[in-house]
Amino acid sequence: MDLDKNQTTNNLSTDWRMENGADSSSDESDIDGDDEDTGSSSSSDSGDRQTQLHLLQQTMDTAKLSLHHQDYQTAFTHYLMVVSTAPDLKPYVKDDFSLAVKLWVDELESVGRGDEALHSYQQALQVYPECEGVVNNMGAHLFRHGYTDEAASYFIQALQLDPGHRSARENLQSVCNALVERWHFRMLNDKARNTAFYQAIQRAVLGGHETVLDIGTGTGLLSMFAVQCGARTVHACEMSKTMYQLASKVLVANGMQNSVHLHHIKSTDMTVPEHLPERVSLVVTETLDAGLLGEHILATLRHAWEHLLLPPKSTLNHPESVRHGRVIPGGASVHACIVECPDIRRNHTVLQTSCCGVDLSGLDITSQTAIHTATADQISPDAEPYSSEVLNRVRGRFSCLTKPCQVFQMDFNDPQTFSPESLEHLQVFHLPVKHPGVVDAIVMWFDLHLDEETHLSTSPDQDTCWEQAIFPVHRHHLTESDCLTGGLQVAEGDTVVVSATCRGDCIRLWVSEVQHHKDGRQLHCTSIANTQGEQLGEGSKEHKDAEMEASSCSSPMGLHHTSKDTPLSKTSEQAEIVCLPQSDICVLNDSRFNDAFHTALHAYFSRTIESNVVDLTGFCAGDSMETEGAQSSHERTGNSDTSVLDLSQGMSMVGLCAAKLGARNVRYSGQNSCSQKLLEMLAKRNGIPEGVVEFGPSSLEPTGSSGALWDVVATELVESSGVLRQQVLEDLALARAYALKPGGTILPCAASVYGVCIQSDVLIRENRVLGSEPTLGLKVADFMNIFQATTHQDITLSTLPHKPLTEPFHIFNFKLDEETHGDTLPSYLEQSRALVVTASDSGTISAVPFWFEIWVDSNNMLSTRDDSTHWKQAAVVLDKPVPVESGQQIILEASCQNSTISIVVKEQES
Repeated sequence: MDLDKNQTTNNLSTDWRMENGADSSSDESDIDGDDEDTGSSSSSDSGDRQTQLHLLQQTMDTAKLSLHHQDYQTAFTHYLMVVSTAPDLKPYVKDDFSLAVKLWVDELESVGRGDEALHSYQQALQVYPECEGVVNNMGAHLFRHGYTDEAASYFIQALQLDPGHRSARENLQSVCNALVERWHFRMLNDKARNTAFYQAIQRAVLGGHETVLDIGTGTGLLSMFAVQCGARTVHACEMSKTMYQLASKVLVANGMQNSVHLHHIKSTDMTVPEHLPERVSLVVTETLDAGLLGEHILATLRHAWEHLLLPPKSTLNHPESVRHGRVIPGGASVHACIVECPDIRRNHTVLQTSCCGVDLSGLDITSQTAIHTATADQISPDAEPYSSEVLNRVRGRFSCLTKPCQVFQMDFNDPQTFSPESLEHLQVFHLPVKHPGVVDAIVMWFDLHLDEETHLSTSPDQDTCWEQAIFPVHRHHLTESDCLTGGLQVAEGDTVVVSATCRGDCIRLWVSEVQHHKDGRQLHCTSIANTQGEQLGEGSKEHKDAEMEASSCSSPMGLHHTSKDTPLSKTSEQAEIVCLPQSDICVLNDSRFNDAFHTALHAYFSRTIESNVVDLTGFCAGDSMETEGAQSSHERTGNSDTSVLDLSQGMSMVGLCAAKLGARNVRYSGQNSCSQKLLEMLAKRNGIPEGVVEFGPSSLEPTGSSGALWDVVATELVESSGVLRQQVLEDLALARAYALKPGGTILPCAASVYGVCIQSDVLIRENRVLGSEPTLGLKVADFMNIFQATTHQDITLSTLPHKPLTEPFHIFNFKLDEETHGDTLPSYLEQSRALVVTASDSGTISAVPFWFEIWVDSNNMLSTRDDSTHWKQAAVVLDKPVPVESGQQIILEASCQNSTISIVVKEQES
């Protein structure tokens, strides 16, 4: 919200009356009456008008007062009346109207009244459709509820009303990321992949497969390849409205709109002859993900073979003389390997037994990656089968502990081989350990066989557009094992037993047993101490030429149970399993982050309120402030009058930490049900009295009937992805102005932003299509690049292939504990500045990554560039790369508005 745009409306009716001539004494509007009637009518009209204006003034006064007192329903209703009855007042009340609508809808959503929230937006837009703030917020509401296509149209409409509307522009960027995922750009820029598909399609068409259906066409690239290769008839289907519209434009630009019959439909809803005049002889598709089958390709191909394709060659008595169907790609080989990787470990399992002074023992807190099971219908609908990574770019690197093993072979041209019945059996593989280490995950990739001659690989060794699938090892994946918090240590000669299944048309892999061979004995499931911080010396290339080694056997059960006589390193009660999003797991594992807040809170509770204010006079970027060691306290200190508001979103231990230190009242705002459930459980387990911790809507109004304000307001400033949390600066400004007691404190209290100019072909390839060259001359780039992102999130500078072209430079300061007076706004809310930096090397600036130094308090600083924290970095990717020479001065323009950082590199005039 724009805090500086709230207009005073107390006297607006006077201005409106003057502008509309309401005070004129010579109003002769009744031209049809006689003089006496006109005079009488004019006098009556004037009186009625005065009454209307008086009522209008009262309505506006009530609306303004209600907004000030946080009675958002009354404010919304009265502003609605104002703009309905006096449209000329819209420019005067626009910002207050937009704010009242947003806050009322937020309140409705917070209590689960979603339908009423949507109706309120519809009411507002019916009377004020040209209010860009409401239009933008309507889009944001729809986006939060999954209506992505509809949300995009509202953001575009808001930008048409106000091209400079920063929030609408950023929201449109977010929608673009959701509508057109970044892998589309990598895929279209992968010339080797595109060439391979072209060659396979060409051979198939020349071999007689002249009727083609492209399933999941995306931009229409494969369909256009088929036309270029001489196909007689080409059909294409696409279920995404956004991609369907994009493909339509691409086909027109390439003159193929009459050659490709484009259908906005899911392929499994297509029939012959309703959508296709006859069965086709060739299906081309790339409905594949990192886990091969995650986009339901098997169900898609079963339906195609049954309803849309000619019979497969394998079922014909005379295959040479009868037309038959075919699929590109023709099949795939699936490979797996056991790896050690500290980054995967800390992303999927909480490694700490305490966090921010809160005891976590007795809980197995893991990511939502699917718990293994031999029965697909037992899997939680919220569970994810696997995550995915570009393995060569993970922090801390990785090491292969076994050689690769082929676990599945798929033949998409023989539907009998991938029927549900044929995939039901469980397979078990014994992988000999070649290098000692900690078993953190099974990594899976595949070789895609387009036809007999053309193959593509998604192996970590290949420079490809695909990521690899990651199946992390959780302690509950093993039976009769002790706690695997520290990882599962294996030595050379040991054996890791991997179970695999395709039930539910999804590949699932898990470690079902570890066989330790020592002194002639076989042991199972031995754990070691935490080795999270160790750096791996081995790279990712050791399995490049490795031969596959594994023995497989079938088993009717999903898990191998150890014998009762099997000696274990220790026994323990089964821990309670709690599943969280991966981003929350990373936060809980970030000991530096949590210790900094624990230390800052402990220091606050240890001093008097009068000496509480952190003096940051003279604070500037680069000041040396040594971080104090974390101080632990498990006793409530008795500071019963202290209240803490935790505005962090996601899993935050700050509120519970404050409660353990003695806070009278702790309120969490903005937590989802999953996080709230765990926080309530931890509060009870940690002996925090009932009623101390409460949960509420994401508003900054005081809680309880006493109207008490907050002594401490804490929040997570930066998202794990590396950008400022949405609206966080505005939230902190509101908290400082309205929700914080005199002498209260904001945590964190300050932050600085740093950046560096770099050359990175990888970032460019992941954000825009590089012309027509990678798409083999076809015009796709101009249409796809509409969806390119200005800010690329979730990068890791330490592993990103790039060339620094400047030294790091300071951009902004945020003094979050800054005191303001009256209506003065904090200086950090809106900032802009020009910077001049010197090129340290020659090259082409393609992006400006940025990161934050966050001062939790004056003695505790965290850097989001530090690989040991949960944060990654973000980068502003330039629309047009800028060439520079070593020693050249570079001018940058940086701004921060609505918690969004923008950076522009100015080209030097020749």
